[in-house]
Amino acid sequence: MIGLKGFACNANPLFKGEAILKILVVSDIHYPDRRADIPDLSSFIEKSDLIFATGDFTCAEVLDYLKSFKKQVVAVHGNADDPFLKTTLPENLTVEVKNVKIGLYHGSGTPIRIASRVKNIFDCQLDAYIFGHTHIPLNKLINGKLFFNPGTISGFRSSLGMLYIDSGNIRGEIIRLSSHIMGV
Repeated sequence: MIGLKGFACNANPLFKGEAILKILVVSDIHYPDRRADIPDLSSFIEKSDLIFATGDFTCAEVLDYLKSFKKQVVAVHGNADDPFLKTTLPENLTVEVKNVKIGLYHGSGTPIRIASRVKNIFDCQLDAYIFGHTHIPLNKLINGKLFFNPGTISGFRSSLGMLYIDSGNIRGEIIRLSSHIMGV
């Protein structure tokens, strides 16, 4: 497992390795309420060291699918998740990976000013804020902080994200998925 844990704002660094860490980021899968199946993410998961999931799986079967690949899954629940997920997963959490402090939160409200709302959920400064909810991909630096939303896997314009962490730096990539591949 990747050495990853929650931290206080003055946490010690966990990673000092030289290799670039690749993190798959998924959100808003919405199975079975908006999808007939769980999408095949195996090719993306196999290329990843870690998985971040920012909620709206809708049911625990999706989380079980992600965990079946034997990669560490760091997840928060979303507003559309079933009661089991809402009691099992936190609403938000913070982790430190290779000296990069990251907050995960599903999100709430409209897309307008969501970056500000997400940032205000956390009581300390982070290097990256990872969220979902809006179904609108976002990969943007604001005042030197990464705000990253992978989009949704359940819509016409399906997407997911990859984060790359190296030497205390983080960058994101939005990957657009064809509807044929995603089965929508």
